[in-house]
Amino acid sequence: MGSALTTIIHQWQAGDKQAENKLYQFAYLQLRTIAQQERVRSAQKYGHKNKVLMDSVNSTTALIHDAYLKLSHSEMLNIANHRDFYLMAARIMRQILIDNARTQLAQKRQIDQESPLEEKPLRGFEEILVVDEVLDSFSERYPRQSNAVKLKYLMGLKNEEISQLLECSSSLIEKDLKFSRSWLQARMV
Repeated sequence: MGSALTTIIHQWQAGDKQAENKLYQFAYLQLRTIAQQERVRSAQKYGHKNKVLMDSVNSTTALIHDAYLKLSHSEMLNIANHRDFYLMAARIMRQILIDNARTQLAQKRQIDQESPLEEKPLRGFEEILVVDEVLDSFSERYPRQSNAVKLKYLMGLKNEEISQLLECSSSLIEKDLKFSRSWLQARMV
């Protein structure tokens, strides 16, 4: 699909309206798969009744629509191939989740000020923000490994697909992901 997607991107950039429709149709389907995977991961990690999962912006449909809208309004002229497209989609989905977590925590602070005796934990949202900060620091120091992590955990790609996108061996991607998990876990303790 990589070279076919790259061809569609180039056709779209040349002004082909059918290619634009194909590109957004592909994006919608890909984002839907990713959003479903993210909801499953959240349920496994925090339980089926966690606040992150129950939040409407993190529902599969809402997340897809938000990401799709942001993607359709993004500056896509700088996208040269399928790798750039996947990385942009990963960045957009991450930003939606981060923005939502910040909003939820701001609402929590406001509620806490109004009724300080009530404890309203939002652990999942707080963890999203911590992961975001750590991932930003990691991205600056280790860009290839950071891209591997984003493609794996935000885009839901398999190691083989990531190795093709990043143009390196599958074994290097495995090492990058192990190193990334270790590095990130050490800083999130």
